[in-house]
Amino acid sequence: MALQLKTFRITDTASEEAVNTFLQGKRTHHWSATYTDNGWNVLMIYELDRERQRPQTNHRSNHSDHAPKKPERERTEHIPDLSSEQMPLYESIRKWRNTRAREENIKPYVLFNNKQLEDLVKAKPSDPDSLKTIVADMSPEHFEKYSGEIVGMIGS
Repeated sequence: MALQLKTFRITDTASEEAVNTFLQGKRTHHWSATYTDNGWNVLMIYELDRERQRPQTNHRSNHSDHAPKKPERERTEHIPDLSSEQMPLYESIRKWRNTRAREENIKPYVLFNNKQLEDLVKAKPSDPDSLKTIVADMSPEHFEKYSGEIVGMIGS
């Protein structure tokens, strides 16, 4: 698997459509976006779609080639509706969440999803009770372990 890296600047509908056109036939492995005054800076790590990479040959294939493929779920990433002043806090908490998730060997959304992260930045809860209303799906163990850190990051 040969991964490629590409960056884009999205400033209008035309540049967004150019990114979508570029991504056709590619499998995205990771992406991140940062909002600036000049628009969105997007970093993509991708590979060519395996189906398009496979050479066309007339060889005998094994049974697994004939198994029906599961349709891929279309991933929609939450794009935060935040001001440029709020984005540094959003990115800081997102990076913190992703680091803690890696340490715990869990998916980041187990702690809280990106929409809840946006709500955290907008509401800026100052105590665990108000934090709990936003990250209501967080397990009691994770909430007990991390609520103080989260409130501290938001309050600083």
